[in-house]
Amino acid sequence: MERSAYRGVSYKEARTVIHTQKYERNESRAFNNGVAARSSFGPGVYLINDLELAAQYAFCHAEVEEEEIAVVLNQKITFKNPFILNYQFSETRLRKEALRWKYTGSHFPANRIANNHLELSKQIGNDIREYLLARSHDGIIYHIDDEIIYYVLYNQEKQLKDIDVELVFNINGSEKNVSSAIYSISKIKHN
Repeated sequence: MERSAYRGVSYKEARTVIHTQKYERNESRAFNNGVAARSSFGPGVYLINDLELAAQYAFCHAEVEEEEIAVVLNQKITFKNPFILNYQFSETRLRKEALRWKYTGSHFPANRIANNHLELSKQIGNDIREYLLARSHDGIIYHIDDEIIYYVLYNQEKQLKDIDVELVFNINGSEKNVSSAIYSISKIKHN
């Protein structure tokens, strides 16, 4: 199953990703506006089908990295056996099943991470990923609603290709530096 998806990044990250054709940054990140991106389903590449939402993520990443230029990248993604989340099988149900699978007969390590919400979230995400991989799922297709779909890839080397620039913009609303950013990225692609 092949689809197209977007990811919003800073200009600096876009240059690296276009050159290497892979993502290195972890999804978890605190933004300046108090919002946080977290990897709810464990380590992987998190993408979305909506250009406007990807642009909002790009804005936040550029802002955190104190860059003027934000970039939305597009790419082709493939799944052999995705786990489908939607109104029939919710994120809450997946979390419960993964934790039941992982900790039946043993104890959840809550005592060492209970006071740290970020660590707790990270542990649960890792457990979900382990649960899905144990069942031969290579990622998640998460239908948030009828229009918005998140994708989580657990093996980007096999699941991701043709990463390219979809959109470049200045987060201050100016055209300043946008042309030179586009030129710089296009040079990377052709080297």
